[in-house]
Amino acid sequence: MKTQNNFFKNLSKVVLVLSVLFISSCGSDDDGTPAEAFVTLPTQVLTSYTGNLVYTPGDGSGPTINTSGTATVAVSGNTYTISFSDGVPSLSGLVFLAGSSDNFVSASAGQSTTGISVEDGDLAVGATISGNTWAFSTN
Repeated sequence: MKTQNNFFKNLSKVVLVLSVLFISSCGSDDDGTPAEAFVTLPTQVLTSYTGNLVYTPGDGSGPTINTSGTATVAVSGNTYTISFSDGVPSLSGLVFLAGSSDNFVSASAGQSTTGISVEDGDLAVGATISGNTWAFSTN
């Protein structure tokens, strides 16, 4: 009986979180982020990072995995590009918002799901675009 109660407690928490996400996602069609909110990344962030790299193409041809992969952040006009080792396609057209102190997070656009953060010198990438999936985290 105790297990069943825990199950229902956890289920109610999940339903609550999903409800909040659903309600907060409703609204106007614009992305809600004014261009003035985007920041210029400091030069110490524009560097190469070494870490765990996983790329899974949407065509099902199998993942690329490297525990010593590299990701290089570079400026490209008004946006940023992250280039990867091992023939993994780059992520481009990225914009960032300022977090607390020297922490930065990406802003998603269009039909992509992009979660990129630079925190205390560590780069973390989680992105899904057109069925392709990128994951990177510094060692």
